[in-house]
Amino acid sequence: MTDRHNNLGPIRQWLTIRAGEVEIERRPDLAARRRNAEHAVHTLGKDDPAWRAAVAELVAVVDEAREATAE
Repeated sequence: MTDRHNNLGPIRQWLTIRAGEVEIERRPDLAARRRNAEHAVHTLGKDDPAWRAAVAELVAVVDEAREATAE
């Protein structure tokens, strides 16, 4: 039984990722935050402190979405 449970790990991980993506798209506030952060990441230089802040914002959005789906 333990081997079977371990084999489900990749599926569970995919479901966690997918649920987070759905949550972001479902919530306009998260979707807007992600769009703005992604735009900054793609247009700013990596040496710019705002680039690092944008990366941190992307991580925060994903974390918030995944936490919301874990409840």
